[in-house]
Amino acid sequence: MYKNKSSRSAADFLYRLRYLVNQPIVPTCREQTDNGSEFAWEFERATAKLGIQRYFSRVKTPKDNPEIERFNETLEYEWLYNFNLSLDPEEFNPRLTEWLIEYNFNHPHQSLVYLTPVVY
Repeated sequence: MYKNKSSRSAADFLYRLRYLVNQPIVPTCREQTDNGSEFAWEFERATAKLGIQRYFSRVKTPKDNPEIERFNETLEYEWLYNFNLSLDPEEFNPRLTEWLIEYNFNHPHQSLVYLTPVVY
């Protein structure tokens, strides 16, 4: 969670993701975003610097990115509605990080032949 919705925050997220995975983001990596202003300016520079190709969703077309829409729904129902909402990033981010680690590293997914996303 960031305190604002800006291209600086979106770029910061990309750099933090790069740091977290501790390896270069593959040059063939493609990122799909909507056309929001948070994905302009500094975010565009960050994707160029990291060698990430960008694709844009069509306006008001969530079907262009069903995996993210489904993940957001899972996040909402399995974590956020379970009394984890906080408007303070200092509280929210550690809680979310714990859930994401569990979800991606420990929780087997039926759609991934009962492997964790990291293993798959």
